[in-house]
Amino acid sequence: MENGTWSKALLAAALIGTILASKPLLSGAAAGKGIVVGIVTGVTGKPEVTRIATSKTERLKNSVMVYEGDVVKTGKGEQVAVALVGGVEVRINEGSNFEMESGGGRREASLMTKLGQIWTKRLHGMSTIRLRSNLAVCSVRGTEADVDVDERMTVKVYDGVVDISNDLGRQSLIAGQISQVAGPGAAPSAPRTLSQQEYGTWQNGVAVSDLDNNLQKLRKEAEKTKAVEIEMKDGKKIKMKFEKK
Repeated sequence: MENGTWSKALLAAALIGTILASKPLLSGAAAGKGIVVGIVTGVTGKPEVTRIATSKTERLKNSVMVYEGDVVKTGKGEQVAVALVGGVEVRINEGSNFEMESGGGRREASLMTKLGQIWTKRLHGMSTIRLRSNLAVCSVRGTEADVDVDERMTVKVYDGVVDISNDLGRQSLIAGQISQVAGPGAAPSAPRTLSQQEYGTWQNGVAVSDLDNNLQKLRKEAEKTKAVEIEMKDGKKIKMKFEKK
């Protein structure tokens, strides 16, 4: 991608994060879609998404929006790239299942999985993402990381800092380090240096295209509707959505 295009894309990503930080919550305009998480920026094969609003499964294509609660699934040989509203890019590898919990902005971006591999890279300096599994939680505060979850959880940091924690322990990783959670009931292992063979390249298998235009579409979608969460005296929270006319 040319420098000029990247500059526009980074500016658009930062603008989306600013919009979301200044408003409580933002969602899609169409009834029942919910709060927008991100936009698909590239696919390999025929990955799918199951919509929480309708329970229907549909094929993911470039420029398709994903919303809170949607579940993204990839089969053998399939991958998908998604730009999140908070300014993080994620790429999901084959054989994965990720619930899109939050796209970021006013609160931290968050995804949940019991099985899958994901690569993350932030599009501007303020964005972070939390990756949850039944084994541990990863808080990615750096710019590039790879998290793989199956019977164990493997975390690789290529740039920046990642914290990995569960009830049994916590580790902080810096660029060039790896840590694992061996399974249920295991604490994160002490970080060690990545070998050259352990650096992943699978994320290069999905081609990201038209990033600048997709980020502009995402910004417009995020601006269409906002939702305000009100806390009542009894502690209950009520979410009210307002559609922009």
